[in-house]
Amino acid sequence: MGSVHEAQRRSALTFQLLSENFQNMSNTFLQNLVNLLNEKNVSDVHITSHLPMWVRRAGDMEVVSGEAGMANSVELLSWLKSIRYSNASVLEAIAARGGQDDFAANLGDIRIRIHCWVSVGALNVAVRKLATDIPKLESLGLPKGVSDLLSYPSGLILVVGATGSGKSTTLAACVDQLNMATKGHIITLEDPIEYVHHDKACRVRQRQISEQSDCVNFSSGVTAAMREDPDIIMVGEVRDQQTMQACLNAAQTGHLVLATLHTNSSVETIERVLAFYPEKERELARSVLAATLRGVIAQRLVKTMAGSRTLAAELMICNTAIRANIAQNQIVAIEQSMESGRSEGQVTMNYCLQCLYENGVISRDVALSSSNRRDILEKRIR
Repeated sequence: MGSVHEAQRRSALTFQLLSENFQNMSNTFLQNLVNLLNEKNVSDVHITSHLPMWVRRAGDMEVVSGEAGMANSVELLSWLKSIRYSNASVLEAIAARGGQDDFAANLGDIRIRIHCWVSVGALNVAVRKLATDIPKLESLGLPKGVSDLLSYPSGLILVVGATGSGKSTTLAACVDQLNMATKGHIITLEDPIEYVHHDKACRVRQRQISEQSDCVNFSSGVTAAMREDPDIIMVGEVRDQQTMQACLNAAQTGHLVLATLHTNSSVETIERVLAFYPEKERELARSVLAATLRGVIAQRLVKTMAGSRTLAAELMICNTAIRANIAQNQIVAIEQSMESGRSEGQVTMNYCLQCLYENGVISRDVALSSSNRRDILEKRIR
């Protein structure tokens, strides 16, 4: 394929198949799905055969009423077979993958992530709308210090938050900025590939994680990547000690590693990383983490006064004080170190929520319910 990225080739073929399918099918169901995804503030559509579809609008679940909301089983199965399960029964193929399956595709001109799973023998599908274009990092509402983290040639940057908090979008925007601003080799490990990156100033190669795809798991993918002459490695999710150790090894050996965890704050993130290790290995893990961690971006989407959602983000920058907190196992002192380091770009979640409330973007109730330290925030905005 020469310089043409294999992931780009697959995406183009998928787009072609979907476009033909979209035009040739009796596509009432697909057209209804497209219409729902195009509605304002709709991020996800949930589908079960012969039942009304549900959407997540501005963070809340709503059932879709009327004929347009009914999921047609024949068309749903035909669509899934055309893009994923051509050689098998859909339910059998999903069962062979452990009862659930993730992949990304195009629906017309909409990029989507699809999760199929079985519940009490019934097929369920969750469709998440992805941005067609990778957003600019500065457009996401992240703290200004995030760009500074990306200027490091090596180390570990963690992007954390709950499912649906925008971690994948933040990672994609970070990779895109590095792709434009540096001259190197970027390798991404994703499950599934959501945003397709094209070579700019960097050579970018994307690998999809699964037994049927490019790489069997994240930990082996990171280990292999270190032999593939990378400058930057992006890891879609750290799920176990093996992947965490591979990320730390890569960061120690001169690579810039960006990865995600399902945690809610910087402090919780440090605790989760260390909890991957048995007690006898934890002291060494603290030392390595203190030396290699550049920062943590913790984010969540919160409902605005206008009924949409906005990003609330915490930024922990590993300065001398925080490195000492980690190395000396003074994890509870990290938040205080962040508070005292605000002039250096540190942003706690409470400070971000307080600013959003005082600027009239979110209500007091939303600010308090979104806080990990509600008691402290309540005193500040009383």
